[in-house]
Amino acid sequence: MILPRGLVFLSTIWIFAAWALCIGIRPPVQPSIDSYLPGIRLFFATIAIGLCVAWPMLRLSESPTPAPIRQILVDFTALMVLLHVVLWPLRLATNWTAARMGLIDLLLFAWAAIIGAILAKTIGSRSAFERVSTMLIILAIVLLGPIAIYFNMHLNWAAPPHWIDGPILGVLRETLGGGVSPNALTWQATLGICLAAISAWSVVMLLHFTSPNRLKKPSQNLG
Repeated sequence: MILPRGLVFLSTIWIFAAWALCIGIRPPVQPSIDSYLPGIRLFFATIAIGLCVAWPMLRLSESPTPAPIRQILVDFTALMVLLHVVLWPLRLATNWTAARMGLIDLLLFAWAAIIGAILAKTIGSRSAFERVSTMLIILAIVLLGPIAIYFNMHLNWAAPPHWIDGPILGVLRETLGGGVSPNALTWQATLGICLAAISAWSVVMLLHFTSPNRLKKPSQNLG
């Protein structure tokens, strides 16, 4: 399995387009933390959409792969390298502490790992129904937080726990924290998502090594 050049190319375009859309090419007239912060928050949310929506749509639209777990692990590694190239330097344009940036990093990592586990179980399947169902499940994971917040605001439902925010709303919530270090409750919710990712991959690996079904025909994909 070689480097997924197509995925890296498309991800790079996504990052540049998100930067141009959310932050812009030209600096503001009076550069300051306050002038950059809204755009950076939207940029991180756009990155979350790329990781948790665009990536699954790309892989689920391709032919089945004979090595789904290996394919997703290579994809995940490439995406995380790109993420960290653009993530931490942006701390220079904010007043976020290292703990705040580390929490955002861990949150994106954990949600992408969960999505990756779901993909690893599905991209080897030839069933169109299974692939469509998987994409709908992923969209439900991504949108569950915003839907819960909507009902909380308009129907006075109880405030949902942080772990239900999903990747997009979760990033927007944590980037709103500014220079304040994350509290214990926020760390607990994020670590819970990490445990969910570890559990998901444990199940995927168990099912993979106990399943007798293996695809024989190699696939043609962007990797």
